[in-house]
Amino acid sequence: MRYRLIGSLLFVGALGWNLSAWAGQDEEAVHRTITQAVAGTAAFSESREKETILRLYTDNYEGIQDGQPETKAAIEQWLNEYESELNRGNRLRFIGAVSNLRTGLAGETAWALYDYVFQAIREGEIEGQDAGTCTSLLRKEHSAWRIFHDHCSKLKSGGSIRP
Repeated sequence: MRYRLIGSLLFVGALGWNLSAWAGQDEEAVHRTITQAVAGTAAFSESREKETILRLYTDNYEGIQDGQPETKAAIEQWLNEYESELNRGNRLRFIGAVSNLRTGLAGETAWALYDYVFQAIREGEIEGQDAGTCTSLLRKEHSAWRIFHDHCSKLKSGGSIRP
């Protein structure tokens, strides 16, 4: 009887540790999704990999960017326009960073709160900068965390840097 009790306790303890490890892996994956969304946009001028960025968003993604609605189709359109500008010789490049990233999980849904900075650089000179705060909601789809809603607000000083 005593061995069954000890065995049961060990099993429950191992199960709890595994669940905690899975939650940690999911939280790391949520962090990666957010940082990859920013890094992918910043690296787009070299990579031109639209799909790498777009796969981070659900097909029914809806966001708010400084009070303006945004969809996955709008992100794709912006990437197409930026790629066209790059093909015509536009030397505008972006640098992006995420800070103060905090996440939480609830089953197949996650949230992330973070600050961001994007800088527009042309010929080595800063042309513009956006900085602000975002709240993102993510859903686990086929073992990948994808963003289904963002709400981002710029700090009041500074203008838009989109081409």
